[in-house]
Amino acid sequence: MRFTIVGAGAVGSLWALKLHEAGHSVQFWTRQSTDTLIRHQEGSPQKVFTANSLELVQESDCLLFCVKAFQVKEALSSIAAHVHKDTPVVFLHNGMGTAELALSTLPNNPLLLATTSHGSLKVSEETIKHTGLGETRLGGINSTGNQCDFLAEVFQHALPPCYWERSIERALWKKLAINCMINPLTALLQAQNGVITDPQYRTQLDALSDEISLVMCAEGMATSAKEVFDSAIAVATATAENYSSMNRDVYYRRPSEIEAITGFLIHRASIHGIATPENTRLYHAIKELEQSYDHT
Repeated sequence: MRFTIVGAGAVGSLWALKLHEAGHSVQFWTRQSTDTLIRHQEGSPQKVFTANSLELVQESDCLLFCVKAFQVKEALSSIAAHVHKDTPVVFLHNGMGTAELALSTLPNNPLLLATTSHGSLKVSEETIKHTGLGETRLGGINSTGNQCDFLAEVFQHALPPCYWERSIERALWKKLAINCMINPLTALLQAQNGVITDPQYRTQLDALSDEISLVMCAEGMATSAKEVFDSAIAVATATAENYSSMNRDVYYRRPSEIEAITGFLIHRASIHGIATPENTRLYHAIKELEQSYDHT
């Protein structure tokens, strides 16, 4: 297949390399004014990818958006006019809230959302490190997107495992819950994921999981505070030495995905009249950090 990967960060680069290794044709679409990008995984040969070719966008069999949630709008506006109406478009990022934008911008395309727990870290401008094995879940958000289950097999062959979800929203909510538990706290502590397994954070995590489970249940995603807590601890244990994406964003003084993660949870909670004091406290703490970047 012919892929256009939108975004050349750690995640986009990992998928580009894995799809290329699986025999697919891959180009990047980025904000950089360049026609080629060099990428390689640590310990493997360099690969030169075409970048920003409108012709290759038009010929693509699939677009895979690997930008952060808050970058989706700008990225979509830069490429939407050049995408063939039959081309499947997949959005892979942390957090939620971009589905409506995708449906309004590309109403005729097969649209899909994906979530992955694979870890990828950009160790230099051209080099990435696959920091953690995980899984990818994929599903459609419109009728034509729901017919693209073959993409799960394509992704499975490139970077296993990948599962097709009849209800991708449930998988996204489960990932959102874990992100709400791990990301803001590890970003504020500037610590690796394993820090949240320390008993001193148990009370705070219990409060977070109580709030998250109430919102998920109100959204029709039956769960319990214990299930939310156990899932977060399992991921934090499995990725104990990794840094969350929000941790790295704060470390490098970049905008984080707090709006699409904790902000989305708080927004949905307000619609249902559910109080989320602990999540709200973490949300404001991250926002204050981000606002301090320009003043220090």
